[in-house]
Amino acid sequence: MKRKCLKASLAAAAALCLAACFTFAAGAEEGNRWDYTTEKDAEGNITIHFSEASVTLPASWSGNCAMSINSDSVDFFHIDSRDLWTQELGYANGGNLFSICYTQTLDYLDLPSFETLGNGADGIYYATTPTDVQGYYDNDQVMAEFTDMSDDVQWVLDNIQINGSSGSTVEISSSSDYILPQSSTEYLDESDLTGMSADQVQMAINEIYARHHRKFVLQDVQAYFDSKSWYDGYVEADEFDTRVMNQYEAANINLMVEYMEKIS
Repeated sequence: MKRKCLKASLAAAAALCLAACFTFAAGAEEGNRWDYTTEKDAEGNITIHFSEASVTLPASWSGNCAMSINSDSVDFFHIDSRDLWTQELGYANGGNLFSICYTQTLDYLDLPSFETLGNGADGIYYATTPTDVQGYYDNDQVMAEFTDMSDDVQWVLDNIQINGSSGSTVEISSSSDYILPQSSTEYLDESDLTGMSADQVQMAINEIYARHHRKFVLQDVQAYFDSKSWYDGYVEADEFDTRVMNQYEAANINLMVEYMEKIS
């Protein structure tokens, strides 16, 4: 039986079923980052409009997906997997599909699976995806439904909008072969980054990853590197191992992270 959508609460572990066309207000402080409204398009896709981010979910997710709102993130999960894992384990767990997170630091760059989405008014939005199996695998029907939804996650992430612009706010000239040609062969200093925006520095970090054949979830980032003759991307984002980087690359990424923190 389909669950009623958009049952709301702002408690840290509150479960919220997704449907369309009403404004969340109960328990929310005025101006809360995760206050939202919803709308449904002609195809039944559901868009959730937060204060600075808009997330569109496929119509097939209606009644099957829920979200929990935390102070700095919103977690989206498969309802049946979450329910069954919770019954088995005795505490809320499992079913995670992806999370939209907000931060004023760059600590998330150490996470094993993330994509930067764009800049808000005073911080950065990024998405995370699980690195282990979250579907309830002791029930074939539930696991199949979870797998189908997981296959849609990339489409959802590609269509997230921050401040009305799709994906990241990259402004790098596609006419240049490299953003920082020397970033893999010598140590950079801050003067090499002067005048660059946080998004440009993030792309310079991505350039180091791209040299090691990493693929990217965000379409505009992937398209940028696909346009480069030197790029050959075949390592999935969640399988990328940072240990392949040399001493220059590792040090330069640390420098760029520090520079991004300084200018943000």
